[in-house]
Amino acid sequence: MKIINRISVLALATVLAPQLSAAVMEELAAKVNNEPVMMSEYSKTKDMLVSQYRAAMPDFFKAKDAMEQIAKAAMDKLIDEALLRQKAEAMKIKVYDRELDMGVAEVKKRFSRDESNAPLSEDAAEKAFAEELKKDSMTLEEFRERIKKQLMVRKLVEESIRAKAALPKEYEVRNYFDRIKAAVLGDKTAFAGMDEEATQDLMAVAQRFKEFTAERARVRHILFKVDETVPLTEKNKVLKKAENVKKELDGGADFEDTALRVSDDKESAQKGGDLGYVIKGMLPKELEEKAFGLALGEVSKPISTQFGYHLIRVDEKRIAQKLRYETVKDDLEQLLTQANFGKELAIYLKDLRSNAKIENFIAGGK
Repeated sequence: MKIINRISVLALATVLAPQLSAAVMEELAAKVNNEPVMMSEYSKTKDMLVSQYRAAMPDFFKAKDAMEQIAKAAMDKLIDEALLRQKAEAMKIKVYDRELDMGVAEVKKRFSRDESNAPLSEDAAEKAFAEELKKDSMTLEEFRERIKKQLMVRKLVEESIRAKAALPKEYEVRNYFDRIKAAVLGDKTAFAGMDEEATQDLMAVAQRFKEFTAERARVRHILFKVDETVPLTEKNKVLKKAENVKKELDGGADFEDTALRVSDDKESAQKGGDLGYVIKGMLPKELEEKAFGLALGEVSKPISTQFGYHLIRVDEKRIAQKLRYETVKDDLEQLLTQANFGKELAIYLKDLRSNAKIENFIAGGK
């Protein structure tokens, strides 16, 4: 599957391109109709795509050319955004002050909470926002201009492209559901007549629905980290610590407070040890057997894995669900609508590219 679908342009993460000068020529990644695409933005976009795919499709990185695909995707994304932005400017699309103010406020909302998701005061949020602008060497007016350009592109997309996207018909939604259901059950005929990209897309959707309907449990854990290579005496010390904490919990200590205090998994510790919902096959085998065997609210004995020793507690369980058309129909309609929109967007961008002067200065770029 192409790592970047044209639909991703919907994010409209456009940037206000810096002015080109001799001092930064070596940082130039590309030019789109003489508008510079800077190496710093190219690198930032690659990093963003890596993070997105590690979270959504970790198996993607098993492919030998995964990073090459990401590099190409990052460049394509920046070129497409520049072309859409230039088209919107050429069309003189109007953005009203009220729309701009709302767009700025929408972005500033992201600074209303700290890294642990705790709410910030209005002054603290403004300070965090100002620090981010400073880090990007951007004034407030330059930021507003960036948001204005993003809104212009959004209007261009909505008015010139989305209106052409056909809504899926009932039989198309039903056929898509039948393919997904077959794919979930491992039936290879689900992919009959599909090209590689469509097959990969269907596999990804089927995996999401498989996870949605699978037996699941909401698990919390406390990790006592220990390296597998350390002497047995060191492992036993860590095990003893885990056993002592288990006694505290059995004696009435609060699991969430204890996780925050002693867990070596600092990310989940901030959430009281919460790992969220897990499905079978998602956890290491040793943890999975216990997670789906524990009674609700019961704390396990220390469980050994490659990461160390874990104490786990299951807060919720849900049995496997049957995949029903009525339950997922609306979601499938939305997926197909977005796919149709993606096709229209791809056609639109292909036309823009055919009339553009694009120079890619990255090694191997075309």
